Amino acid sequence: MELAGKRIGILIATGYHEHELLYPYYRLKEAGADVVVAGPEAGTSLLGEGRHGKDGLEFTAEAAISDLSADGLDAIHLPGGIFGPLELRAREDACRLVRDMVEREKVVGAICHAPWILISAGVVRGRKIACPDDMGIDVENAGGTHVREKTVRDGPLVTSVYFGYLPEYMTMFMAAVAEQGEAAGR
Repeated sequence: MELAGKRIGILIATGYHEHELLYPYYRLKEAGADVVVAGPEAGTSLLGEGRHGKDGLEFTAEAAISDLSADGLDAIHLPGGIFGPLELRAREDACRLVRDMVEREKVVGAICHAPWILISAGVVRGRKIACPDDMGIDVENAGGTHVREKTVRDGPLVTSVYFGYLPEYMTMFMAAVAEQGEAAGR
Protein backbone atom coordinates (compact mmCIF):
# COMPACT_ATOMS: atom_id res chain seq x y z
CA MET A 1 0.00 0.00 0.00
CA GLU A 2 1.40 3.37 -1.00
CA LEU A 3 1.30 6.28 1.49
CA ALA A 4 3.78 8.64 -0.16
CA GLY A 5 2.95 12.24 0.65
CA LYS A 6 1.13 11.32 3.88
CA ARG A 7 2.38 12.73 7.18
CA ILE A 8 1.62 10.49 10.14
CA GLY A 9 2.33 11.29 13.76
CA ILE A 10 3.01 8.65 16.39
CA LEU A 11 2.58 9.84 19.98
CA ILE A 12 4.59 8.18 22.75
CA ALA A 13 5.58 8.65 26.37
CA THR A 14 7.79 6.50 28.57
CA GLY A 15 6.07 3.15 28.98
CA TYR A 16 4.99 2.76 25.34
CA HIS A 17 4.75 -0.81 24.03
CA GLU A 18 7.80 -1.36 21.82
CA HIS A 19 6.09 -3.65 19.29
CA GLU A 20 3.19 -1.23 18.94
CA LEU A 21 5.60 1.62 18.16
CA LEU A 22 8.23 -0.07 16.02
CA TYR A 23 6.10 -2.33 13.80
CA PRO A 24 3.81 0.55 12.69
CA TYR A 25 6.77 2.96 12.44
CA TYR A 26 8.61 0.78 9.95
CA ARG A 27 5.50 -0.35 8.05
CA LEU A 28 4.50 3.30 7.51
CA LYS A 29 8.01 4.28 6.43
CA GLU A 30 8.13 1.32 4.00
CA ALA A 31 4.85 2.58 2.52
CA GLY A 32 6.47 5.97 1.87
CA ALA A 33 4.80 7.96 4.65
CA ASP A 34 6.57 10.82 6.40
CA VAL A 35 6.47 9.59 10.01
CA VAL A 36 7.11 11.86 12.98
CA VAL A 37 7.38 10.41 16.48
CA ALA A 38 6.35 12.96 19.09
CA GLY A 39 6.66 12.87 22.85
CA PRO A 40 6.20 15.29 25.73
CA GLU A 41 9.35 17.16 24.61
CA ALA A 42 11.33 17.10 21.37
CA GLY A 43 14.70 15.38 21.52
CA THR A 44 13.98 13.43 24.69
CA SER A 45 14.72 9.73 25.00
CA LEU A 46 11.71 7.70 26.08
CA LEU A 47 11.78 4.12 27.30
CA GLY A 48 9.44 1.38 26.21
CA GLU A 49 7.61 -0.66 28.80
CA GLY A 50 10.10 -3.52 28.86
CA ARG A 51 9.45 -6.11 31.54
CA HIS A 52 8.48 -3.72 34.31
CA GLY A 53 7.59 -0.45 32.62
CA LYS A 54 11.05 0.98 33.12
CA ASP A 55 13.67 -1.05 31.30
CA GLY A 56 12.50 -1.14 27.72
CA LEU A 57 13.96 0.00 24.43
CA GLU A 58 14.87 3.65 24.08
CA PHE A 59 13.40 5.85 21.33
CA THR A 60 14.02 9.56 20.87
CA ALA A 61 11.05 11.83 20.21
CA GLU A 62 11.66 13.88 17.09
CA ALA A 63 9.05 16.49 17.99
CA ALA A 64 6.99 17.68 20.93
CA ILE A 65 3.32 16.74 20.84
CA SER A 66 2.48 20.42 21.32
CA ASP A 67 4.30 21.20 18.04
CA LEU A 68 1.93 18.99 16.02
CA SER A 69 -1.41 20.09 14.63
CA ALA A 70 -4.28 18.33 12.92
CA ASP A 71 -3.82 20.58 9.92
CA GLY A 72 -0.25 19.32 9.47
CA LEU A 73 -1.03 15.60 9.76
CA ASP A 74 -2.97 13.06 7.76
CA ALA A 75 -3.26 10.56 10.62
CA ILE A 76 -1.95 9.64 14.04
CA HIS A 77 -1.12 6.29 15.60
CA LEU A 78 -1.22 5.73 19.37
CA PRO A 79 0.82 2.74 20.61
CA GLY A 80 -0.36 0.97 23.73
CA GLY A 81 1.47 -0.13 26.80
CA ILE A 82 0.26 0.87 30.24
CA PHE A 83 2.30 3.80 31.53
CA GLY A 84 2.72 5.54 28.16
CA PRO A 85 -1.03 5.82 27.46
CA LEU A 86 -1.67 6.79 31.09
CA GLU A 87 0.72 9.73 30.75
CA LEU A 88 -0.62 10.79 27.36
CA ARG A 89 -4.27 10.68 28.44
CA ALA A 90 -3.42 13.20 31.18
CA ARG A 91 -1.80 15.62 28.70
CA GLU A 92 -4.09 18.26 27.24
CA ASP A 93 -1.89 18.66 24.15
CA ALA A 94 -2.28 14.96 23.27
CA CYS A 95 -6.03 14.96 23.94
CA ARG A 96 -6.53 18.20 21.99
CA LEU A 97 -4.64 16.77 18.99
CA VAL A 98 -6.78 13.62 19.05
CA ARG A 99 -9.99 15.69 19.29
CA ASP A 100 -8.88 17.97 16.45
CA MET A 101 -8.04 14.99 14.24
CA VAL A 102 -11.41 13.32 14.86
CA GLU A 103 -13.29 16.61 14.29
CA ARG A 104 -11.59 16.83 10.88
CA GLU A 105 -12.41 13.15 10.17
CA LYS A 106 -8.70 12.32 9.99
CA VAL A 107 -7.62 8.79 10.92
CA VAL A 108 -6.65 8.10 14.53
CA GLY A 109 -5.43 4.61 15.33
CA ALA A 110 -5.10 3.23 18.86
CA ILE A 111 -4.00 -0.23 19.95
CA CYS A 112 -4.10 -2.10 23.24
CA HIS A 113 -4.52 0.41 26.12
CA ALA A 114 -4.09 3.49 23.88
CA PRO A 115 -7.91 3.89 23.65
CA TRP A 116 -7.55 5.41 27.14
CA ILE A 117 -6.28 8.47 25.26
CA LEU A 118 -9.39 8.42 23.05
CA ILE A 119 -11.55 8.23 26.18
CA SER A 120 -9.82 11.21 27.81
CA ALA A 121 -10.07 13.13 24.52
CA GLY A 122 -13.83 12.56 24.58
CA VAL A 123 -14.08 10.92 21.15
CA VAL A 124 -15.48 7.43 21.87
CA ARG A 125 -19.15 8.27 22.55
CA GLY A 126 -21.31 6.34 20.09
CA ARG A 127 -18.35 4.49 18.55
CA LYS A 128 -17.24 0.86 18.51
CA ILE A 129 -13.84 0.36 20.14
CA ALA A 130 -11.70 -2.81 20.15
CA CYS A 131 -9.52 -2.98 23.26
CA PRO A 132 -8.44 -5.38 25.98
CA ASP A 133 -11.29 -6.68 28.14
CA ASP A 134 -9.85 -5.02 31.25
CA MET A 135 -10.60 -1.58 29.84
CA GLY A 136 -13.91 -2.42 28.17
CA ILE A 137 -15.80 -0.89 31.10
CA ASP A 138 -13.89 2.36 30.56
CA VAL A 139 -15.09 2.45 26.95
CA GLU A 140 -18.67 1.71 28.02
CA ASN A 141 -18.56 4.38 30.75
CA ALA A 142 -17.36 6.90 28.14
CA GLY A 143 -20.39 6.13 25.95
CA GLY A 144 -18.67 3.83 23.48
CA THR A 145 -19.29 0.18 22.68
CA HIS A 146 -16.57 -2.30 23.59
CA VAL A 147 -16.38 -4.88 20.81
CA ARG A 148 -14.55 -8.18 21.04
CA GLU A 149 -12.99 -8.12 17.60
CA LYS A 150 -9.30 -8.11 16.70
CA THR A 151 -9.51 -4.74 14.98
CA VAL A 152 -12.40 -2.42 14.22
CA ARG A 153 -12.91 0.81 12.31
CA ASP A 154 -15.63 3.26 13.25
CA GLY A 155 -15.45 6.52 11.31
CA PRO A 156 -11.95 7.95 11.62
CA LEU A 157 -11.05 5.64 14.55
CA VAL A 158 -9.18 2.37 14.04
CA THR A 159 -8.67 0.33 17.20
CA SER A 160 -7.22 -3.06 18.03
CA VAL A 161 -6.86 -5.29 21.08
CA TYR A 162 -3.11 -5.97 21.33
CA PHE A 163 0.20 -6.36 19.52
CA GLY A 164 -0.63 -9.88 18.34
CA TYR A 165 -3.09 -8.26 15.93
CA LEU A 166 -0.66 -5.69 14.50
CA PRO A 167 -0.87 -7.13 10.94
CA GLU A 168 -4.68 -6.78 10.89
CA TYR A 169 -4.51 -3.39 12.59
CA MET A 170 -1.92 -1.97 10.20
CA THR A 171 -3.79 -3.26 7.16
CA MET A 172 -6.96 -1.49 8.33
CA PHE A 173 -5.13 1.66 9.52
CA MET A 174 -3.14 2.08 6.30
CA ALA A 175 -6.22 1.44 4.15
CA ALA A 176 -8.12 4.10 6.11
CA VAL A 177 -5.31 6.62 5.56
CA ALA A 178 -5.12 5.81 1.83
CA GLU A 179 -8.92 5.96 1.48
CA GLN A 180 -9.00 9.31 3.26
CA GLY A 181 -6.67 10.74 0.62
CA GLU A 182 -8.77 9.33 -2.22
CA ALA A 183 -11.95 10.84 -0.76
CA ALA A 184 -10.27 14.23 -0.41
CA GLY A 185 -9.14 14.10 -4.05
CA ARG A 186 -12.65 13.62 -5.45
